[in-house]
Amino acid sequence: MWKSLIAAVAFLAAAGSAFGASAVNRDSETRTLIVTEGGSKSELNLAGGETVQFCSGGCFVTLPNGDLEALTGSETIEISGGVAKIK
Repeated sequence: MWKSLIAAVAFLAAAGSAFGASAVNRDSETRTLIVTEGGSKSELNLAGGETVQFCSGGCFVTLPNGDLEALTGSETIEISGGVAKIK
């Protein structure tokens, strides 16, 4: 029974990370995140109201206020009022 439970948990964890992290911009103006994944840095511009998926295998993200955060790929970044919160 334990083997089945462990296998199910591992499957769900792998399936959840396959989709990657997401970012939601609840502001009306465009916000920019700097994403560093696999040694490659890129800008992720989110228009007002836009939601995007990114970072499927873990990455570093520079938030609009300049803070650097490490993501595993399962988080959601919510931007509201120019402030980003990781959930």
